[in-house]
Amino acid sequence: MNFFEHQEQARRKTSMLVGLFVIAMAGLIAGTYVLVMSLYLGGLEQAPQQRDALVNQLGPDTFWRPDIFAGVSLAVFLVVGGGSLYKTAQLSGGGEPLALSLGGRRLLNDSTDPVERKILNIVEEMALASGLPVPPVYMMENEQGINAFAAGYQPEDAVIGVTRGCVEQLSRDELQGVIAHEFSHILNGDMRLNIRLIGIVHGILIVGLIGYYTLRIAAASGGRRSSNNKGGGGLVFLGLGLGLMAIGFIGTLIGNLIKAAVSRQREFLADASAVQFTRDPNGIAGALKKIGGLNTGSKVTVAKAAEASHMFFAEGVSELFATHPPLAKRIARIDMFWQAEMAADKREERIQETRTAAFAPAGAAGFAGSGAGAAPSGSVSPESQTIDRTAPADETTPVATPTPEQAVEAIGKPTPQQIARSHELLESLPETLREAAREPYGARGVIYALLLDADFTSCQQQFERLAAEADPAVYRSTIQLHKLIVTLPRKSRLPLVDICLGPLKDLSPEQYERFRENIHALAAADNRLSLFEWTLQKVVLHVLDPHFGRKRKRKTNQRPAPEDVSTVLSALAHAGSRDEHAVQSAFERGVEATGLPPLELQSWDPTIFDRLNHSLDALGRLPGKSKSKLIRGLAETASADGTITPREIDLLRAIATTLDCPMPLMV
Repeated sequence: MNFFEHQEQARRKTSMLVGLFVIAMAGLIAGTYVLVMSLYLGGLEQAPQQRDALVNQLGPDTFWRPDIFAGVSLAVFLVVGGGSLYKTAQLSGGGEPLALSLGGRRLLNDSTDPVERKILNIVEEMALASGLPVPPVYMMENEQGINAFAAGYQPEDAVIGVTRGCVEQLSRDELQGVIAHEFSHILNGDMRLNIRLIGIVHGILIVGLIGYYTLRIAAASGGRRSSNNKGGGGLVFLGLGLGLMAIGFIGTLIGNLIKAAVSRQREFLADASAVQFTRDPNGIAGALKKIGGLNTGSKVTVAKAAEASHMFFAEGVSELFATHPPLAKRIARIDMFWQAEMAADKREERIQETRTAAFAPAGAAGFAGSGAGAAPSGSVSPESQTIDRTAPADETTPVATPTPEQAVEAIGKPTPQQIARSHELLESLPETLREAAREPYGARGVIYALLLDADFTSCQQQFERLAAEADPAVYRSTIQLHKLIVTLPRKSRLPLVDICLGPLKDLSPEQYERFRENIHALAAADNRLSLFEWTLQKVVLHVLDPHFGRKRKRKTNQRPAPEDVSTVLSALAHAGSRDEHAVQSAFERGVEATGLPPLELQSWDPTIFDRLNHSLDALGRLPGKSKSKLIRGLAETASADGTITPREIDLLRAIATTLDCPMPLMV
């Protein structure tokens, strides 16, 4: 099952969740109506004249009252629906509000504490390997049980939460297995489903809370009413409170049942994905075994843990319907999955032996390849003169490309090679650059330095702009970092941007607006936009704009069209070569892979980036199956000459980010 199939499965789960919510609403309405009518008719028994008048008006069967049923239905709908919407709105800011409500403390990206650095490094490596922005990490300081969670609506606003016991008591391999499990939830579309589940269950529980407070009011006023011989009203309130509490208790059971029905199979899937990511079943299995052997286990003591119980790595609270499979069953499943994976690997090795030398290296599978080939003749971007600047020699070195099938399978599935490569990449960065990228001032300096031009005149104009508009400390940081950036291999630049994105979310709205204006001005300083400059802006703004309340500009009447696919494939074909025949051939192969009828190759001219922006905004609306076909077409276009250049990698990364299809690290 690939990334797109996982996403589709998550959408089907959401539909199932809506269906279960409707069933729960129907049950709550029926139960509340029976309660109200019982109290109503019971009250009439105390007033014979009103009872006789009602019987004469409606007949002997007076239990069915459409007007009362409509009122009860509306009241229950408003209470439960309002409670769900309120809770969902509370969590609309992504994963951060939930992490804070669970007692999490955000770890600083530049922390030097050994325990904190351990988890930060693992999360950073996993994010870079996955092609995701590095998510913030929140530590639940007072929790000694072993547990973790991932929360958010989109990968861009995701956070990772861990208990202190998880970081302190697990080895690095075991902790990596746990984090890989949580990243699978991010990549498989589970986070949005989990937050919606919190909102729905909260709404269901509101009925019981109303019963509890009604009972308290009735009990508090019971004595006063009795002294005035008006106890009948007090008894009605008492009965209403008890009845609503009983309905609320049933609602609690229904809520827990819904959580269990939705989450248990997703946990098995996340365990299997963690083994695929790390190729080490002993990591996640070891973590599960430690949970089983500890007195604290995976227990989470914070008061609000119950509402998020389905989001934890392991069972965090005791519930009637468990949201997670038993530990022993999960461990056994991991072992079975690993055996199946090993058998599949052996079959794949036999298949690989029959492939041509161009795709034979193991590193070429998916986007995990490391095999390099010679650059084909003419394999230069149409704008190469504006991109390379002071590029090191390796910036023109192409690497072996995946097949279209491998490209689709690679989306959302980082491999151990990619995780190892992300670790090497981080270690290869100059320490000054790495530390700067992990805090807000330095992160702005890194982004600015990446946009500085090698041309002396343009660069001077850019520095003048920064001196006038940027924060003085950021300006000084940019000058220092520029000397390191100019020697940085191109393959390290976009991963470096990913590291910067987390700290940049800590800017104030005013600082972000100034930062946003500055990156536009720096890119436009030489009156032309290079592919790398466009890619950097596309990635940064796609991730940060929603965080700062800027909605992505997608016109309501804008729908994906074949011309949009043509624009994207044409740009990628031109980025890989300037030989007209090679460009045309790569484009046609890409169109054929998408399953569309023949399209017309578009030109590479100064309007290309405006056309790309327009087309990507439209293509972002594509359903998962159509995105899968588009990725196949992109892979076919990129692999037309058997190699892929850094310029093609930049463009692919921007496209994948905009389509919300995380592209693993190319190595």
